[in-house]
Amino acid sequence: MIHLVRRFLQSIVDKRPDPTDEAWLLGLLTEAEAVLYRQMSAADRCHALRSARCPALADDFQRVAAALHDAGKIRAGLGTWARVGATLVGVVFPRGLRGRWAEYRDHPRVGAEMLREAGSAQLTAVWAAEHHLPPLKSSLPPEVAAALAAAD
Repeated sequence: MIHLVRRFLQSIVDKRPDPTDEAWLLGLLTEAEAVLYRQMSAADRCHALRSARCPALADDFQRVAAALHDAGKIRAGLGTWARVGATLVGVVFPRGLRGRWAEYRDHPRVGAEMLREAGSAQLTAVWAAEHHLPPLKSSLPPEVAAALAAAD
């Protein structure tokens, strides 16, 4: 839960990503991945860049996976306050969410599908699907899951 509070506070502070950092990241993404990245909110793009810059990541494949793990949030199209609402209501009534709130809560699965459709590497799609799991429950090698979790 501390992770979510930090993300919320950071989303209030984040206004727009640094253009130099964005150019670096866009150089790592395929055209289809760049389309998804550009659809993300400014706060999500800032988070993507911070994630991709994590020193725990070993290579560009991990950097791309770290950057795009929240791509599924695009479909829900919710702002910060609606996300807070969906998260809180989802904790109390996990099966009671409908519409865009339900889609937001399901963003790991949705994002994995979007990334597969975009032709992303398997690592990228798997991390999108599993990024809310504890690293030890991931299907990825433990050291890779731990590095990606540190980036998030």
